[in-house]
Amino acid sequence: MKTVVFALSALLLALPAQQVSAQMVTVGTATPGSLFHSAGTAVAKIINDEAGIRAILQPFASANVYIPAISEGDIDFGVGTAHEVGVALEGREHFEGRPQEGLRALGVMFPLQFGMFVRADSDIHSIADLRGHTVPGGYSSQQIAATMMEAIYASVGMTEADVESVTVANTVGGADDFAAGRVDAFFFALGAAKVSEVDAAVGGVRVLPFGGTDEELAAIREFLPQAYFRQFDPRPGAPGVTEPTTILAIDAIMFASASTSDDIVHDVTQAIYEHRDELIATFPAFRGFDPAMMARPLSPIEYHPGAVRFFNEVGIMPAAE
Repeated sequence: MKTVVFALSALLLALPAQQVSAQMVTVGTATPGSLFHSAGTAVAKIINDEAGIRAILQPFASANVYIPAISEGDIDFGVGTAHEVGVALEGREHFEGRPQEGLRALGVMFPLQFGMFVRADSDIHSIADLRGHTVPGGYSSQQIAATMMEAIYASVGMTEADVESVTVANTVGGADDFAAGRVDAFFFALGAAKVSEVDAAVGGVRVLPFGGTDEELAAIREFLPQAYFRQFDPRPGAPGVTEPTTILAIDAIMFASASTSDDIVHDVTQAIYEHRDELIATFPAFRGFDPAMMARPLSPIEYHPGAVRFFNEVGIMPAAE
């Protein structure tokens, strides 16, 4: 974590003295252009504007890089998927043997809706049509993307062996390879800034639909147990969708270090709960944010005591099972 400490120290030295003396927190995010960077930016703005706490955004290659920093208390908050935070907490999948026991949930944010994109004029019209084509893979610094890709392939009875895999570090790298013509498709979250960038660069993209059957979902849940299908309707800022389309989703959550102050977590939770419209204004994916459902059960992840205190105050904390 020396790099994190050095970067934060440099930021502190650059700040006016009155700002350094104020409460300050860090928010871990993924690479600029990614959905979780945009989500983290929206959250940090609310913390700054509404909670009276200075928030500094700390971008990393992906959540599997900043999750350990949050668990260890080097960073206060992060945004990511319920799946990845859960496997990190338990030390499974790409965190095998390295349980990140210092993670606590702050609240459910919105559905992370994702899929495979191709050029608008491509002859690839279904996920099964990807067979034999070049597709990003590996995801050396973003292992959750590799798991999501396995789930997507499984939905049509395929594996990565059925495509020509081109190794990339993360989803942003895969999108860049697509824009450069090195791959025939790329995986990304719908509505992310990077998708709009690629759409403009190649003259239009199109998302590949899911069938939405129970059999598909059962195959997907072998890899992503919390996954579900949603209908995604055309909307501004979400290129690639020209008609109502069935896509895949998992919950995006905000989480905190167990060592982050209860009072700070309480105040941040309250600010997010009370300012949905402002979150949407910064990042439209927060249209899927339902404050009344922030405290949905996220087993095996426990909620931070500061968040629990606020949820009890507003009466949305589910009864213990």
